[in-house]
Amino acid sequence: MQRLPVIAAYCGMCLIWGTTWLAIKIGLHTLGPLTGVGLRFVIAALFLFAIAAVSGALRPLREIPWKLVAVFATTLFGLNYILTYAAETRLDSGLVSVLFGTLPFFTFGFGHVMVHERTTPRIWIGASIAFAGVAVISLAGQVQGSPLFALCAIAAAGVSAFANVYAKRHSHHDPLLTLPPSMFIAGAVILVAGLIFERTDWSAVTTAPSLAALLYLAIFGSGIAFFLNLWVLHRLPVWIVGMSSLIFPVIAITVGILFGGEQFGTRELAGSLLVIAGMAIALSAPQQTDNVPQT
Repeated sequence: MQRLPVIAAYCGMCLIWGTTWLAIKIGLHTLGPLTGVGLRFVIAALFLFAIAAVSGALRPLREIPWKLVAVFATTLFGLNYILTYAAETRLDSGLVSVLFGTLPFFTFGFGHVMVHERTTPRIWIGASIAFAGVAVISLAGQVQGSPLFALCAIAAAGVSAFANVYAKRHSHHDPLLTLPPSMFIAGAVILVAGLIFERTDWSAVTTAPSLAALLYLAIFGSGIAFFLNLWVLHRLPVWIVGMSSLIFPVIAITVGILFGGEQFGTRELAGSLLVIAGMAIALSAPQQTDNVPQT
């Protein structure tokens, strides 16, 4: 395995997903959760279908692993994002990022059961330290929110962890074969639900900030990031990929400082150092040899 491309892909995935929380919040100003998720994945699917066509990766329908597509559509692009968007309608984005930061711990459990990856105490300690850093960064002042919507964010983390481990089991499939149809199916079904149950002011949706947020989430936050996600899952243990969610708040803070005029204080510094230290401890743990069933 060539390390540089894998590291670059991993970092690119983290960088993109570390900036999507703000874009989701912007998008929710004009689009309901269902309509926003649906449009995001329909556009992402069309983008990936175009990439597959240009690269010669399109295949006949009979060659598509439809069971895997169905699992992706239901979990990775369905429940995961519906729950996340719903949580962001009632909770501060910082609290959502903390609750979603439980993802690695779900990944450790699913990984052990489904793909027989063993995690060491050092990995758990490192993940816990990094999670504490996420909390320090994101939970400032008074945090308010409904317990029900907090459970939505935690459930989204659990669903996402399951989907990633399931993807690891089937990582031998070309992402351009599985991602476009699963995104399109999930996006179309959710979009129809959004059009039925949500009211949308389409004139507001077509404003520059709303369109920019939607296209960024679709092209970068979905099409490119999920391609990178499946690509690195084929080359790295699933627990390492799961740990990436803990670095997202650090990236979000950095982006806010560079482009949003936000201030970097003692709390942000302390939290970022905890995240970096925890990631370093966990990723320095001796890696177990993958034993990944392909059925």
